[in-house]
Amino acid sequence: MTKHVGRSKRWTRVDAKRYSSRLGRVVYERNAWYALLDYRTLVPPGREGGLPSWQAHARRLGPFKRPRDAMVALEREATVLENRHGDGVRFGGPSEWT
Repeated sequence: MTKHVGRSKRWTRVDAKRYSSRLGRVVYERNAWYALLDYRTLVPPGREGGLPSWQAHARRLGPFKRPRDAMVALEREATVLENRHGDGVRFGGPSEWT
């Protein structure tokens, strides 16, 4: 069982309209808060004996009234993806994939 880690430790405030975590980002655009989730999933090889590859995905969740709501939605979506894909999912943007 893991110890609870508070939201303030999981999320970093970048500026007045952006938050960031290891899972994704929350931004304020067009008078609402949005959660931006970039992730990759492992795709089986196209032919027998080939190597599996990573497929990039981007999700935009929202609009939300408060940043907390966007943070919760992003964390829930990440949990669903981890439960579905297990070790076959990686979070973060393209800059962290190399």
